[in-house]
Amino acid sequence: MRTSIPLVRLMGVPIRLNLSWFITFGFVILLLSSQVYPEWLPGVSAPVHWLLGVASGLLFFACILLHELAHSLVARAYGIPVKGITLFVFGGVAQISKEAGRPLVEFLMALAGPAMSMALAAVFLGTGLLIGLEGEKPFTVMWEWLLLMNVGVALFNMAPGFPLDGGRVLRSVLWGVIGDYRRATFFASWCGRIMAYALIFVGLISIFRAGWLSPGAGLWFMFLGIFLEGAARQSWQQTQVLDFLRNHKAANIMSRDITAVPPWLSLDEAVRRNGENLASMCLFVTENERVVGILCQEQLRRVPRDRWQEVTVRAAMKPSEEVVTVDRWADCAAMVQLIDAEEQRHLPVVEQGRLVAVVSREAILRLLLAKRVLR
Repeated sequence: MRTSIPLVRLMGVPIRLNLSWFITFGFVILLLSSQVYPEWLPGVSAPVHWLLGVASGLLFFACILLHELAHSLVARAYGIPVKGITLFVFGGVAQISKEAGRPLVEFLMALAGPAMSMALAAVFLGTGLLIGLEGEKPFTVMWEWLLLMNVGVALFNMAPGFPLDGGRVLRSVLWGVIGDYRRATFFASWCGRIMAYALIFVGLISIFRAGWLSPGAGLWFMFLGIFLEGAARQSWQQTQVLDFLRNHKAANIMSRDITAVPPWLSLDEAVRRNGENLASMCLFVTENERVVGILCQEQLRRVPRDRWQEVTVRAAMKPSEEVVTVDRWADCAAMVQLIDAEEQRHLPVVEQGRLVAVVSREAILRLLLAKRVLR
């Protein structure tokens, strides 16, 4: 079952909504409608409180989306692929396919999100002053809440805990000063884990009413800390994996077992020729001894199974001009990032314009398992 719903494209960036987002959206509406707005607007009826809660929740997540879009646009400006933005239970995440190549680029990418949140806070403040919002009116209170939330998002994200934006800023500064990306990531990720343990501790004592937060907010802090600790630990593990892969080349893992099919063949027949093993399938489409495209699992998914007999390989294949290729000396870390960025599980290995082998995502995974990098 799909867990993310495609929404729109903003400035060329696909926006998706993870089903877990509805948990946070419901929590925000419930908190605002049953606690915050009744306390701030005691003279207003309950339906107005709920209406304000829904409107505030939607506008707040629109601000989160703009925060992540700022990260994405800076990344694209420096030639870094962006797969999209996903709104999920803990807010939003820009799916940037590879790390920045220079400290300054990472610094600007990381700073873009909090800068956007502060700019939005300034917009809410400026428009409020411009149209003369004052008093304890529903629209005024909602506007003030959105202003404060954008400031809060900016400040929280600038906390020096990786992989928060502030942790990435910290890593970029350390990287620039000591000149060692790996050591900078190690230090920043441990700052992230320490911050996560602090959030979990505050959450736990609040659940038992020993802190200044409500039990509900304490539970949220605890979940946020658990998520941050896992993300920081995984980021360091990913750095270690990429370091290992940089020392291995395509020549070490490529396969010369290449299956070629003609473009006029039906998809049903092409799959049968591959032994119906869809997970590892990568067929090269050839015409007059020239590769004109590839047909893999990703292309098959776009065609309903009951149409495989009538749809030809040419109609479903990915044309050769859209296929990303590598040479035998490409390092495995770069190939992993290409596979992720291009959503292409197989990379053809080409020498002097001639197809000689193929590297699959599974081959890289087998290398990691064989060397016990992944356990």
